[in-house]
Amino acid sequence: MKRPTQFRVLIIGRANAGKTTILRALCGTNEEPEVYDRKGHKIGALRAAAHSIRDTITGRGSSAILSPSSMRGLHKIDYSLIFPSNRGYIFHDSRGFESGATDELELVRAFIQTRAASNDMDEQLHAIWYCFPTDGNRVITAAEQEFFGKIDTGRVPVIAVFTKFDALDSAAFQILEASGCPFEEAKQGAPAHAEEIFKSTHLPLIQNQPHPPKDVVYLRNMQKNILPHSHKGVSELIEKTFTSLDDDALKSLLVFVQQSNIKLCIKAAVESGTITNAAKALAKQGQFGFFEPDINFLGEILKWFPYIWTVSGDVTALSSAYGASEILRPLHEK
Repeated sequence: MKRPTQFRVLIIGRANAGKTTILRALCGTNEEPEVYDRKGHKIGALRAAAHSIRDTITGRGSSAILSPSSMRGLHKIDYSLIFPSNRGYIFHDSRGFESGATDELELVRAFIQTRAASNDMDEQLHAIWYCFPTDGNRVITAAEQEFFGKIDTGRVPVIAVFTKFDALDSAAFQILEASGCPFEEAKQGAPAHAEEIFKSTHLPLIQNQPHPPKDVVYLRNMQKNILPHSHKGVSELIEKTFTSLDDDALKSLLVFVQQSNIKLCIKAAVESGTITNAAKALAKQGQFGFFEPDINFLGEILKWFPYIWTVSGDVTALSSAYGASEILRPLHEK
């Protein structure tokens, strides 16, 4: 099978869940994503695509008004969203579920199963981010619980993303201050206390379902900057997605498309086992002195740093001419 070239994510959540904010922060842009139909034809920007879909259903110039629920049934889940600032990601958007919306749930199930079963890795779905806004009265609805109760995503990991967590931090601060904590102590301890309360009250609603999420991320202060991976929560989302993947090719792909998270590159290189295996081999041979990396070791390490060094057939030629240690010199200089 050919290696995929783009990492495909289905992002699910209600209209106020902050999905667009997450994707823009991830791709480092304020722009609208480009929209492509299921055949790969470019429709335009997201807003233009929404108008096109509306006109298709109502008839151009029609006076009919679509209700939010009928627009939600349209779904556009097959449409691909790509930000020009980072074309390594393909996103699919699914709006949150309403109670009793069986057809909508089945539509998402069919999309996941079809994409997961595809023999073309470029067409496969690689991860799902399910977003829940935490600034309302109902953080996790019954319909959203139903997703984790009825849909088995197989090898496609689901990460539960709880957005706007600042609201729960504020509530936790008030609880701590009311209990007698000094102001600064309550302010510093509020985030941890908010997560502790959340884990015991809300999180079991999906974690105790037959198909719970692989991991959980709490996002705060999402409006502060848009530089890719400059936001701690966005970096954590990528790192937990990486850890949830069970295929080395997909892990390598995610490292490649994320572009600027050096922490993830280091994590991937260390967890690949290349360094550990080399150390074990040296220990077995009783060699604890200087380690001269060969071309195989070099390639296995550098492949996790695609934006620092390009590993290709040229590396073999360079290694033959100069030796692996000389090839490493430009890497250190950079």
